[in-house]
Amino acid sequence: MNACASQINLLWNKVYPEFTRSTDPAIRNIISNTTQVEVPAGSLLISPGTVCDQYLFVITGSARVHLLTESGREVTLYYVSAGDSCVLTTSCLLSHEPFPAGIVAETDMTAFTVSAGLFERAIDTSPCFRRFVFKKFGERLVDVVARMEQVCAPSIERYLAQTLLDLSSDKAMITATHQQLALRLGTAREVVSRHLKHFEVNGWVHLARGRIRIYAPDDLKRIATQ
Repeated sequence: MNACASQINLLWNKVYPEFTRSTDPAIRNIISNTTQVEVPAGSLLISPGTVCDQYLFVITGSARVHLLTESGREVTLYYVSAGDSCVLTTSCLLSHEPFPAGIVAETDMTAFTVSAGLFERAIDTSPCFRRFVFKKFGERLVDVVARMEQVCAPSIERYLAQTLLDLSSDKAMITATHQQLALRLGTAREVVSRHLKHFEVNGWVHLARGRIRIYAPDDLKRIATQ
């Protein structure tokens, strides 16, 4: 093994030891055919609308994945650090759709890139590689959902407060499950439960099974009009 190959193997072993220990031919092929790249902080790795043609293994540093809204606001979706994977890159490689966001190097980065063709062959032939990709995909997707909840939280809180007032019709007791409220708001039941618990801690409502008693309608009106 030459010095360059030895260094590459050391970097793989540092962050992805399960790959260097694997005897899977598809994974050995990936290690042998990756390209090492050095990316300075602030560099644009990929822009919205770009076709994804590589899968990225981050070794050091981190990148930020973000969207630009119609109003010009930049929303950070998640960060990709050593050992992570980019859920949108995986999605675009599997669907052959353009990348919907931008990726910027948050710090100086070292990464290995794998061609789309090699990525697809490994997905097709290696159960071990598929498990790795989809495990990382699932972990990152949870992070994205949590981040979107944080971004949307003020709106959800307002809409929930208004919905409780609408359903109460000046009555103190509402008969509704958290799931029913979630369907009204177009969000997850867990999100509604979290905000209702916040309302209860503040003394604005009392939660019971399938029922919500409103104690402070004026406070809910204040939240709904913020």
